[in-house]
Amino acid sequence: MSEEEPLLTKEEQELILKLENEMLFALTGAHIKFYKNEIQTIISQAQRRHAFLSKHACEV
Repeated sequence: MSEEEPLLTKEEQELILKLENEMLFALTGAHIKFYKNEIQTIISQAQRRHAFLSKHACEV
């Protein structure tokens, strides 16, 4: 997560940390996959937000 950390808000960082902790106690592979997908979704949205804001800032 260190590469994406600057892109994430404080709330997103806290949520990812909670999801990573929950993943450690997952009972099945399906649970692990769910937590991993949720983390990837949050990171992906942060990257899209950063790209949009960067593009918008360059246009202004």
